[in-house]
Amino acid sequence: MNWFYAEDILAWLGNDPNRTYVPIAELCEALGMGAVREERRLRGHAVLSAGARRLPVETETGDVVMLCLRVELLPLWLVTLDAGQVVDPAGRARLELFQREAASILWQTARPQGFDSGDLLLPTRHQQGPAEQAYVGSMAMATLARQQMLIERQLDGVGSDAAADDQGNDPWARQSSSLDDPAAARLAQTVRRVAQSLAERTRRNEYFGVFSGLYRNFSISSYRRMPSGRLYEALEWLERWYGDMIGEPEPPPDI
Repeated sequence: MNWFYAEDILAWLGNDPNRTYVPIAELCEALGMGAVREERRLRGHAVLSAGARRLPVETETGDVVMLCLRVELLPLWLVTLDAGQVVDPAGRARLELFQREAASILWQTARPQGFDSGDLLLPTRHQQGPAEQAYVGSMAMATLARQQMLIERQLDGVGSDAAADDQGNDPWARQSSSLDDPAAARLAQTVRRVAQSLAERTRRNEYFGVFSGLYRNFSISSYRRMPSGRLYEALEWLERWYGDMIGEPEPPPDI
């Protein structure tokens, strides 16, 4: 079994990096799959169909209008395919590995607190080597960063009409009720205050350091479903860190 291909399924399909949309018929031809069936299935998928358009595509016989998919949605489309229908053995092996990796990434980013980090690519936690442990930790911090970003957008009212109406007010105070988990909102608010206060002193992005501390000290890998005891300890640690910063003198300016 291969665990790594220098030419993964996306490279094997020969996508042009200058393309924003990719014709489904071309992808199906490379995979040896029926384009009509796959296009019909794509149109019935809510997320994929929202990123699909019929566009003229240059061919040897002239421009032909084809159903095309936005390039960033290709990984999602590939995950939905049945690898057993891929005719070419090289393409099938790459697609199967890609789907195993995608399943691992999805589990690591959606894994509830307390669940073992083992998955289709990883052994159980106590059998993981240093590289595997580094992967799990990095994915946990990436998950915290992504959820922090999304919570900040929601609490800032990004994309809502209220964001433009209340300039000058505290958007977090105004939007806190929009989040269905008060504990997540409180932790995100504290994380932002600490990270931004520290950044004013160090002149660096300090979010990564905060996420690293939450994971290493309290095994927090998600803002969702946090045990109340662990949440209290994490908030107390962040408040102490913030208090220590406020009491320290400003560092000398960079020269």
